[in-house]
Amino acid sequence: MDKKVSDVRTNSLRKVWEPITLKNLTLRNRILQPAHSSQHGDPRDHTFSKSQIAYFTERAKGGVGLSITETVAAARSAVGSFFNVVDVWNPACIPSMQDLAEGVHQHNGHVMVQLASMGVHDRGRMFLDQTKPIWGASRIPSLMHNEMPLVMGQNEIDEVVEDFGQSAKNCMFSGIDGVELHGAHSYGLGQFLSPTYNRRTDSYGGSPKKRCQLLIECAESVRRNVGDDYVVGVRLSWDEFLGPEGGITAEQSEEQIEVLAATGLFDFFNISAGGYHTIHLALPGMEDTSGEGWLEPFSKKAKEIVGDRGKVFVVGKIRDLYKAEEILANDSADMVAIARQLLTDAHTVRKTKEGREHEIIRCNRCNECAGRLWEHRELVCALNPISGREAYWGEGSLTAALPGDIKKICVIGAGPAGMKAAAVAASRGHQVTLIEKEDALGGHLALLERLPGLGDWSIAIDNLKREMENTGVKVELGTEGTVEGLTERNCDALIFATGSHFEKSGLSLYRPDRETIPGSDGANVLDVEQAARAVLDDPLLLGNKVLILDETGVPLPFAVAEILAEAGVSVEIMSPRMYAGEKLYRNLDILYIFPKLKKLGVKITHQYFIEEIKTNEVDVYDIWTGVDALETRTGIDTVILSILRLADDALYLACAEKFKEVHRIGDMSAPRDVTAAIHEGEKIGRTI
Repeated sequence: MDKKVSDVRTNSLRKVWEPITLKNLTLRNRILQPAHSSQHGDPRDHTFSKSQIAYFTERAKGGVGLSITETVAAARSAVGSFFNVVDVWNPACIPSMQDLAEGVHQHNGHVMVQLASMGVHDRGRMFLDQTKPIWGASRIPSLMHNEMPLVMGQNEIDEVVEDFGQSAKNCMFSGIDGVELHGAHSYGLGQFLSPTYNRRTDSYGGSPKKRCQLLIECAESVRRNVGDDYVVGVRLSWDEFLGPEGGITAEQSEEQIEVLAATGLFDFFNISAGGYHTIHLALPGMEDTSGEGWLEPFSKKAKEIVGDRGKVFVVGKIRDLYKAEEILANDSADMVAIARQLLTDAHTVRKTKEGREHEIIRCNRCNECAGRLWEHRELVCALNPISGREAYWGEGSLTAALPGDIKKICVIGAGPAGMKAAAVAASRGHQVTLIEKEDALGGHLALLERLPGLGDWSIAIDNLKREMENTGVKVELGTEGTVEGLTERNCDALIFATGSHFEKSGLSLYRPDRETIPGSDGANVLDVEQAARAVLDDPLLLGNKVLILDETGVPLPFAVAEILAEAGVSVEIMSPRMYAGEKLYRNLDILYIFPKLKKLGVKITHQYFIEEIKTNEVDVYDIWTGVDALETRTGIDTVILSILRLADDALYLACAEKFKEVHRIGDMSAPRDVTAAIHEGEKIGRTI
């Protein structure tokens, strides 16, 4: 974005810069970083780690008004859902909370802790010496963990209530600015609020009002321990989107928020949506078609009900301060939560205020962050490798090259790895030229951005393009890299980022006895990238019936299937894996893609493989019964193979011994995902 245009837009912001007061606490602006799991806690003693403290400190540097930490264990029974969970009930956590508060406060920010019990979304054997039965409102197991709980009796309820109070007291003693009780997203208190999990008929269940009782008792315990002047809020899922007879509905939330507001216990109500059954609505990805700020109607209704009894916050696909300004101007919320965008760029608020929007790295909702959550791995961002690594890569860590060390660098390949390497190296003062044989930037992302549901990969390309423009990288498109050409450039260092390609021999670990699928060399067989380019030109080009064999589980073959099916082509996706699209589940895309493909009539077959490809027919088999029970798919016009990618490393191998300093990064080093590619670009750019 042009700086003059940026300045004009920035001047249109008013409401977001207004301070907001909660009890005796005044926040500098109306932008909230809401709770989101980082998995950076110290698993040895369940305290806030230096990585977490650096993470929140960086957002305070970046101008965020208030950050709320990830879900922490606020009860003895809650340690187990996440391997790196923080346990604030234990006094051993106090020193790390003091460091957290100090780190945020020194940059004029504020920080609160989200207190939670996990309920059935817990694991009884997460830790070797802490095995336990998990606790639940009723005998309903977790959709994800499928572990049957012990139904909480009065003793268990009393313990949780007591523990929430002690946890809040520990937070206050540590200098933390407030606490938020986690009543959303199907965690412990949210399970009591939801008829999905709460089938009780005692004083803790049976009606929307009674289902609030445990949350109220926990809040009362908190107040007894911290007093009336400390800030206490609650996060709620306004709708779990499970239908009128399923989970929490908007109508039930209206009743429950009135009950909660009437207690006078809460200073703010933080509105979200979804639960474990509909977690993709709490973390909507690229495939989601709901608009920016889609939860605004819910928070507006909450404000009408709450009135002057508390403030209302809202989240929901908000990527910039202009949407936040609109929501605030509509009086739909008192504070606006921006989650993944502040993960992608910790300095979004400050850059916007200073008219530096052209420097903002923008989130494309690829949900790499969500995928790592399910795997119990530390939070990172696919598009910004600094996120999660602030302790050593935060602002001010990038060192300029000394005058005598400035190099003339040539980067070969304008995919994500090459673009990031070029930008970071140039930002340190190196003279960088990037060459690309194609006429467009982006590498394989340039193909993905053209496919249904994947258009926001264009944001990743734009981020990298602006980074290169901001740092003065010279870009030469339509330029083929050769040994001779690179020799003539007389560079001090070469960075190869030439990417990879899908191959179509059919080599697969599911058939280690052979190196190819018989018939894969036929004219009726394409690799998935070839197929994608073909169907983008003409979806009927591949015939009336197409079989896709996929082992990757990534979106590309499913997007190809969608284009074909939309055009009326009969499509079957076959996978030898336990289920097709395993990686789609990781980032929640499967919850959008599979319903869409099923409605289009796409057949999805798991645990099957191809034995042989023939003209107009394919022999396939169930991997459990083997080739002795072959089935024949007839009338197949085209077979698409989505199996292995191979590095495009020929030029690198030709140059490796001929030049003094040669590096390889990204897919041409080893084909992986964009997260790895951009990280390697950042790393080489910082160290070369």
